[in-house]
Parts: sequence; C-alpha cells; structure tokens
Amino acid sequence: MLLNVGWKGGEYWMKSGVAAGAVAGLVGGIVMVIFGAIGVSMKLLGLPPGSMAEIVAADIILTVIFGAIFGAIFSKFHDSIPGAGVSKGLYFGLMIWLIKDIACSAYIGFVDKIIPIAVGLIFLGFFTWIAYGSLLGALCKK
Repeated sequence: MLLNVGWKGGEYWMKSGVAAGAVAGLVGGIVMVIFGAIGVSMKLLGLPPGSMAEIVAADIILTVIFGAIFGAIFSKFHDSIPGAGVSKGLYFGLMIWLIKDIACSAYIGFVDKIIPIAVGLIFLGFFTWIAYGSLLGALCKK
C-alpha cells in the first residue's frame, strides 16, 4: 500500500510521514484561516493585500506543502522527540513554530520593520502549528 494507512484498535494511523503531514497541514491551514479571520475581525491583524480567495487558497496550499515536508522530518526524528502520540506531535509543532515563525518574525520585525506581518506570523503560526503537530502526532505512528 502506497501510503500505508490503516485502522487498528479503534485508531487511525499513517506510517507515511509525508501523507500524515499533508493531512495535518490541511487542517493546520484551515485553522490558520479561521484564526486569521478572528484576528482581522478583532483588529489584531491587518488585512493582507489581495483577495480573500487568494489568501485562503495560498495559506491552505502552502501549509499542506510544508506540512508534508515537516511530516517527513517528523517521521525521521520520531524516536528522538519526547512524549507519545499527540504530545509528541505537539512538541514537534511547537518546535516548528519557534524555529520557523518566531525566527522569521524577529527578522521581519527588527530588520525589515514590518511589525504587523511579524505579529501575524507569531499569532497565526502558534495556532496553526499547535493544530498541525497535534494531528500529526495522532496520525503518524511508527
């Protein structure tokens, strides 16, 4: 079986980190769109340029792509990440958030002086990668 997907003991699992990462990325992208809408409505975030359809599509597609990439990385480092199941994925999601979004936000905020985008990355990234990591940990079994 190409993706090595199964149902065992009332639990759904995927051995392919890429497939699990893509599925978790889809969910993470949807979470990003929801929290982005909440952030804009609460005036925590500014409206990004472009149409909403373009922004939603780009967010979801990119999160699926990066989710698949990070899922492959997760499957390689699975045994060295502390915890089990969902908590293992949650730790991995928080590591992605710290490395990817916090580092990028620091650069964008301090060097490029684009504070609203930096804040948006930190805010949206937190919820995105928490959802992504939790689902990845639940789906990806060794």
